[in-house]
Amino acid sequence: MYNYLKNCKIIIGVFIIWPFFSLATSHGAELSGSFKTPISLTGIIEPAIILKVQSSVGGRVEVLHVKENQHVPKNQLLLTLNNDTQKRQLELTLLQHKVNENNVIDRKRQLKLANVQIKVDENNVKDRKNQLEVSRNNVKDLEASLKDILRRLKDEETLFEQGSSTRSQLEVLQLQYFRGEIALKNSILGLERAILNVDNTILSLERSREDIKGSEISVENALIAVERSRHDVELSEDALEDTLIKAKIGGIITAKSFQEGEVITAGAVLFQIIDIKQVEIKIQLGEGDLPMISEGQAVVFTTPGYRDIEFSGIIERISWTADPETGRFPLYVKAANPGLKLRAGMSAKVYLLRQK
Repeated sequence: MYNYLKNCKIIIGVFIIWPFFSLATSHGAELSGSFKTPISLTGIIEPAIILKVQSSVGGRVEVLHVKENQHVPKNQLLLTLNNDTQKRQLELTLLQHKVNENNVIDRKRQLKLANVQIKVDENNVKDRKNQLEVSRNNVKDLEASLKDILRRLKDEETLFEQGSSTRSQLEVLQLQYFRGEIALKNSILGLERAILNVDNTILSLERSREDIKGSEISVENALIAVERSRHDVELSEDALEDTLIKAKIGGIITAKSFQEGEVITAGAVLFQIIDIKQVEIKIQLGEGDLPMISEGQAVVFTTPGYRDIEFSGIIERISWTADPETGRFPLYVKAANPGLKLRAGMSAKVYLLRQK
């Protein structure tokens, strides 16, 4: 009887132990590949990129173009500061720049006229020198002719004294000589005028050359003035642009710190723009967990709001120093945010993926 009861106990024990053995074996097969190991119970989800929007100038907020929690693309105009002064300054600098550009046109036109004038003066010098050469030849011809008449007149006077010539013949030569003297004097006067004309045209040519130098300098100065006014226009445009606050990244407007009509100071933080397309989870990691993790390692995480969804990420960086308050090591997980389900401030439970 005792042996019978002993055998029954063994059989019952086998039946009782077998289901637990089967369950353990089944569970072990389920985790034989990749499995999840908790890294930390909770972490806080934050945007991967948070941009503080600041103004480089102070002024009154004229128009607010966006609302808090609004999604804005890159370069979206967010607000406009009162910019009446900047607009007037830009108008003045544009006007001055236009005046300077017109001045360059005028100076170049004057330089062109001066170049034309110098060509005219150079031709005038050539003409006057030619006229001078003609006048000199005329004087030489008249001097030779008068010398010949004088020689014949002396011969005629000798013949007249000898009675071999008549008074009328003598008077004809005397008249020729008198007319020749007058012609020579007039030709000499013409030669002097020709010399004076050459001198005057040469002087005019020198003045034209000086005018060209002055015109060239005027053009250079006018071009310098244009460059300066162009720079002034760029500065005025930048000053006006500074009153137009735009989004440097695409994202969601948060943390608005002012109202329309309010006067803000230069450097004041006006908004935050968060790019939630990627998120970052900060986790406080215990020292004992450090050996089982590394940067670039894959993780999955869940949130209380989406318990049935596992999100994927990677360990982006691990701090080399512990937090002095907690004694734990900050770890940062970076993850995509498909469908923008994840929001800043959500809690997350993160699991490390590793091979057994």
